[in-house]
Amino acid sequence: MKKIDTEKLSKEVQDTLVHRACVMRSGEYLASYLIRKNRSVDAIRLIGRCSVHDISKIQNTEEFMALASIIDDIDQMSDIEHVPTREQIEAKALHWKNNSHHPEYYESPNDMSDLDLLEMACDCHARSRQYNSDLIAYIKIQQDLRFHFDKEHYKKLLEYCTILVHLTKNDDYSAVLNDSEPLCFNLKDSTMEMLEDFDESCYTDYIKTERLYLQKEETPDFASVSYVIYLREDNTEIGYISLKFNKYMEYKIYENYLGNGYTIEALSKFIETSTMEELFISVRKDNPCMKRDIEELGFKPCEYSDTTVVYRYRKPAKRLEFVP
Repeated sequence: MKKIDTEKLSKEVQDTLVHRACVMRSGEYLASYLIRKNRSVDAIRLIGRCSVHDISKIQNTEEFMALASIIDDIDQMSDIEHVPTREQIEAKALHWKNNSHHPEYYESPNDMSDLDLLEMACDCHARSRQYNSDLIAYIKIQQDLRFHFDKEHYKKLLEYCTILVHLTKNDDYSAVLNDSEPLCFNLKDSTMEMLEDFDESCYTDYIKTERLYLQKEETPDFASVSYVIYLREDNTEIGYISLKFNKYMEYKIYENYLGNGYTIEALSKFIETSTMEELFISVRKDNPCMKRDIEELGFKPCEYSDTTVVYRYRKPAKRLEFVP
């Protein structure tokens, strides 16, 4: 059982809410500038981006928990010359992967669109206001340390940041920095209990069946466990299985390997190995093959929506043997 640090969760929520408010304020300034430059469409799209900025931190449990784990490092990370540690990079990896306003989202930072750069400028500007740092100095230093843009992308980002500094020189952002009611997680709810009860470390590195073996992957958090499925015969990767702390499973057998019974073989062994007494899988209504497979394993439908059905599996109760 893992102990959840609710103080860190509170800090992460509060930081996210304040940051999103600051980004929206910066976005309004930059959108006003774009309108004056006859770029109204870009202004509308930027406001749309800012309105959902960093929403993945709230919607994605793994991402949120990973970022909460480094929230106490935020003061050092606000240093304009800060080089992230390995732990900080690993914690941020999911966030970067889910948000195109970060250079790390792309294989090359120069694949960022102009809209990405506009949102990135608002993001960096908001952080500079939160931590009272020099935005332009930050961009110049991080260009060499982290961003590595080509001349065109770097010039655009620097231009947008310079514009924001000029437009907001008389705004101290106090309205959004000092007007947030802190959220404190003092009571244990069902989510906290599930997180504490989920012990990823009890899952072995390998699970073997007659024809397959499942190899455990590293996950960026302690809220899920994931396995890659291989053929024992020639070590060919054929799919994956993952399980989240909330008891929901996801799996996939790649198309070329369907119809060989691998789904049943892999899932039945994984379910047997799992320490959870009940499991859930969400299935699209237009996927009869997946429904057939999990029904064969004993999953029963328990929740319906317009497009999906949630199936529930409960392990049979253990019976005590009669001793004469």
